[in-house]
Amino acid sequence: MANQFVTLKDITALKGGDAVVGLVDNIVNVAPEIDLVLGRPITDIYYNATIMTAVGSNAGFRSIGGGVQLSAPSFDRKRFNCFPFDCQMEVPEDYLEEANADNPVGSILSFHASAAMRQKALELGKQFYLGSANDAGGPPGLIDFLAVQRTQVDSRTGLKIDQVVDAGGTAAGKCQTVWFIKQGPQGVHWLFGKGQGIRMNPWRQQRTSGADSTANTPTYRTAWVANTFGWIGTSMANYHAVGAIINVDATIQANGTYTYPLTDALVSQLWAKFPITEKPDLAFATQNAIASLQASRTVTNMVQSGNRDWTSNAAPTAAWPTNLPTAGNIRIIPTDSIVPSSRLILN
Repeated sequence: MANQFVTLKDITALKGGDAVVGLVDNIVNVAPEIDLVLGRPITDIYYNATIMTAVGSNAGFRSIGGGVQLSAPSFDRKRFNCFPFDCQMEVPEDYLEEANADNPVGSILSFHASAAMRQKALELGKQFYLGSANDAGGPPGLIDFLAVQRTQVDSRTGLKIDQVVDAGGTAAGKCQTVWFIKQGPQGVHWLFGKGQGIRMNPWRQQRTSGADSTANTPTYRTAWVANTFGWIGTSMANYHAVGAIINVDATIQANGTYTYPLTDALVSQLWAKFPITEKPDLAFATQNAIASLQASRTVTNMVQSGNRDWTSNAAPTAAWPTNLPTAGNIRIIPTDSIVPSSRLILN
């Protein structure tokens, strides 16, 4: 991807703004994953998790004076890494010459810093779900963890772990996934390497290449430069900490119904697949998927016996879902980081 430079149009827009109104953010994408999913700092840029995969099978009763065979558990070691996350910013000094009391240099530069932090949230939001499919240079996402999960044996059944329910959608560009996670040190969480999160480094003046610089004719200019930087990773040591309802199609048909909506029945099926001790505590879905859940719910209209008026706390439309009461009261969070795509087929 090519470098992105601030243009004169950008800086002119910043100069002409009203100080009271400030920066009007027209980027309405919501990426709550970095704020809502738990994270923990680690001293290095990786850590190793020891995972027990079997408890042994030779424990049992014995006769007096008799014996039993030796029993031993099985363990795996899995390494979880952090990856360097960087956003570089550069504002040429001549673009700041007309800064004034309403828009001082510090405010203009802070607008760029705010944009960098928004970019961070949006990028990490996509990475949280798609992982290597979004950026192979970054940490794994829930889809990567799900793929690994499905290669592991479920101790309850002796079969491969299956924590997926298919809503049935097949249309290209319409299918989306509703994700369920269990957070915590052994569950899904962010990793912040070197003991800190993403930091905003100070603005400083330095010589940089000009916008018209070429390999044969280099040019230079002085600019204010800064960057945001941090070591970011994801972790899921417990293989049961993620589940998904795949191929939800929240397209509204001509008759007003949703094609393959998210429903309480699908949620209940998935909830039952999680182990009793590993139930999810957060769910993420698009607004359209959550709306399809709302529309799928049957509303019981409670009326007064006399004049058949509505009672004060009843309504003919189901409430907007903010949690999933039939599945342990799990919070369901709307996000723009989940993007509809082709039908998901898992091995």
